[in-house]
Amino acid sequence: MSNVSLKANSKRILIYAGILSAVVIINIYSNRKYIINSVKMSKPVEISLGDSKVEPLIEPSTYNKQVKVLSGYSIDSLLLKEDISQAQVYASSIALRRVFDPRDLKAGSKVTISYDWKDKSKFVGYEIELDYDKSAIVKRTGDEEFVAEIQKKDFITKRQIGKGEIKSTLYEAAIESGISPNIIMNLIQLYSFDVDFQRDIKTGTEFEIIYENYYNKRGDFVRPGNILAAALKFEDRIVPIFRFQTEDGKVDYYNNQGKSARKALLKTPVNGAYISSGFGMRIHPIEAYTAFHRGIDFAVKKGTPIYASGDGVISAAIISNTGYGIHIKIRHPNGYETLYGHMVAHARDMYVGKRVTQGQVIGYVGSTGNSTGPHLHYETRYNGQFVNPSSINIPPGRVLEGSDLDNFKIEVEKNRLTLK
Repeated sequence: MSNVSLKANSKRILIYAGILSAVVIINIYSNRKYIINSVKMSKPVEISLGDSKVEPLIEPSTYNKQVKVLSGYSIDSLLLKEDISQAQVYASSIALRRVFDPRDLKAGSKVTISYDWKDKSKFVGYEIELDYDKSAIVKRTGDEEFVAEIQKKDFITKRQIGKGEIKSTLYEAAIESGISPNIIMNLIQLYSFDVDFQRDIKTGTEFEIIYENYYNKRGDFVRPGNILAAALKFEDRIVPIFRFQTEDGKVDYYNNQGKSARKALLKTPVNGAYISSGFGMRIHPIEAYTAFHRGIDFAVKKGTPIYASGDGVISAAIISNTGYGIHIKIRHPNGYETLYGHMVAHARDMYVGKRVTQGQVIGYVGSTGNSTGPHLHYETRYNGQFVNPSSINIPPGRVLEGSDLDNFKIEVEKNRLTLK
């Protein structure tokens, strides 16, 4: 580059620098009073805590440790495992027994053990989560003194609506709609009076559910609540149900005409099953000859709960490796008797003469006796004669009338379903 070009560039740079300096000086001079005032020191101002919107840091009173009750553990053994002295465990246990029987503590229950914040070796009590809405609280009041109480929890109830179309199963379709498994299983059980889930549910069947969810004060989901209303839409019919409490305090589900949705016997006493063998003539799967099949076989995974299909009294509770295997018979009102075969085990405390209620778990699916795989063999007799469980047409129970019917219609309007 030539000397002439360098001199020209240098001259231009000096001119630009001069212009920039002039602009800065003029700007400072124009705003001199604001700049001077901004650097003047103001007098210190005292601010009291009452004037401040900032909350002071409050030191917590307790340090909390949450543990789960392991199988085979009692509350005492759990506390001893946490190095709490025998004297304190004994004293706190005496207090607990006044409001709750420790023998009812279930494996998996959450227990929050509390210690003094400043002295974390000092045990000050514990909380047992008994259910979603209550806890047993044990608090230390002295050196070896404790008090206990049952504390109710406050929840916010929110109404939810779920709907969809079934492509495979109701369970899968409802899960895709964001409905919790508990709500779905309750729905299936409610509809098991009128709906054969093996034959009635098809691709294209629509559903709608209005239900509750419970949330704590922080807005966290706690658990699902009640089903308020629901409907299943088949090719030829719509089956709605509505939750309603009558004036005598009884809660049940009714169709839109005020007739109880519950009937004397369930059509399906086990959830999640499909019919592997129907009622009538068939080729015996083991003996390979044609014989009359006196019940219905529901294929389902081992250990699935089996429900009593209606209120009644256990007339037989058999443990056997032949025939029906481990099974239970229940005698119902009006001449009906049901049998549940090939269980892996009875439910706890099942014996002849015991009264059971509809929907109560009486055993678990297995493959005992003459069986080729896990399934429930379900039989129904009417006045001693075998009948097809799927074809029994038993009239509904309670029918609402008078003021109960009037109040029911109001509830139906509150929980109006859109499926038509």
